[in-house]
Amino acid sequence: MSTIASNFDKPVSFKRGQVIFAEGEASSYLYIVVSGEVRVFKENSGKLMPVTIVGPKDFIGELSMFNDEPRSATAIATKDTQLMIIKKSDIRKVLRSCPEWVSNIMITISDRLRSTVEVLREHRIVDDLSEGAGEVTPQDLKEFKKNVDSYRSRRGL
Repeated sequence: MSTIASNFDKPVSFKRGQVIFAEGEASSYLYIVVSGEVRVFKENSGKLMPVTIVGPKDFIGELSMFNDEPRSATAIATKDTQLMIIKKSDIRKVLRSCPEWVSNIMITISDRLRSTVEVLREHRIVDDLSEGAGEVTPQDLKEFKKNVDSYRSRRGL
């Protein structure tokens, strides 16, 4: 992977199976999918549980942009993927140029969304997986879990 920096004209490439971020780690970036596919997983009892699939023009990492809570899920490129990476500090810089009420609304919306998503998933009311997107095979899950464990080890998580 190339150096991470906020740069809207140079997407960063991730290979299939590469971990973008892991649940519980500190968050510093928001990611916009340029091409490829990213799956978001929750970790439960040492297993990866698929939550959603994100494709071009979608974004991930938004829930941690307006507060300093750790990542609430793990994101893995499930195809060769290109992402635009935006620093949390750059987003906050833009928000400082807005009236304070705009920042407060963004923070409130983010907090409410995080709470709502957690409640819906906890009660299994929704299944975020896109229809027709295909299942994650047991072999894929095993590979992705190995990659997450390696990622955590490298980062000291």
